[in-house]
Amino acid sequence: MKIGFYIQWPKGSLTSQGNVIGDELHAEGLSKALLKLGVKNCEIYAPNHLPITKLDVMVYLNNTAPQKEWANKHVLYMQNAFGEGSDIALIRLQKMGFDGYAFISNKLLQIHKRSGLHGIWLPFGVDTELFHPVPPGREYSHDVAYIGNDIKGEARTLLYIYPAVCFNFGLYGNWKLSRRYHILFWKPRPYQWKFAKITKGKIPQEDVPSLYSRSKINLNCTAQDCVDWDVITLRNYEVLACKGFLISDRVPSAERELKDCVAFTDGGKDLEDKIRYYLERPEERAWMAQNGYDYVSKNATSLARMTSFLDYLREIV
Repeated sequence: MKIGFYIQWPKGSLTSQGNVIGDELHAEGLSKALLKLGVKNCEIYAPNHLPITKLDVMVYLNNTAPQKEWANKHVLYMQNAFGEGSDIALIRLQKMGFDGYAFISNKLLQIHKRSGLHGIWLPFGVDTELFHPVPPGREYSHDVAYIGNDIKGEARTLLYIYPAVCFNFGLYGNWKLSRRYHILFWKPRPYQWKFAKITKGKIPQEDVPSLYSRSKINLNCTAQDCVDWDVITLRNYEVLACKGFLISDRVPSAERELKDCVAFTDGGKDLEDKIRYYLERPEERAWMAQNGYDYVSKNATSLARMTSFLDYLREIV
């Protein structure tokens, strides 16, 4: 079987000097897993890298309409958050005529099935060849760490990221501000000026496991659409695969599945209190991090997720 994963942005972010596109990194892990499972050919495609010959199946990771000349069958993997709301986006995407559907949200899958269409629940899986424990070291060693860009909105950022500024905070990502541009066009919020001042900038992708492993506490802030649709995001699994300790905002499925693996917070003062609590308790952090590592190793690897997905693709083909 020849399978492709299509992303709507140009391929090559993993080796560029710019921001790594999460969808490309995700697709890379899924592709490697399918090859290990015996798939003859599996590759990532994008606007700058299209199939030369027709594939058996193209899996679309974004809201791209199926292109008949690319493959015999077309599957939507609805694994993004949508500002309009995933339920609204789903109605639009169903009209595009995919042959199959996979969802990171089981709640969304049930809505999809009630409309008379088939699909599977396909939670995120982590590539444990990339995300794994790294020995202790001085570099990337922080009391608290977070990687991301300013895309979660002011309310969630203030609740689940900003309280860390009181500590030795390793903030990585694209938080810089162009002072002249922002004075002319819009006034940044106070947290944006603060983050622009303390950010350590972009972190090389190959160094991310070191940050997750060596920081005492890692933070997770979930996009509102993923909270609404009860999704455990990939960052949770990536941190745990590095045997990192994680404090996350509350998502029902995460609190159920990752109990004793992750500390959950209501944000704000509660997050600040929990950071102080766990900084003083290294043994408790280590115990939870080990639980998380064991959980991911057994249940949430790319290989585990692709085993069920491959069965689904064979049914479609």
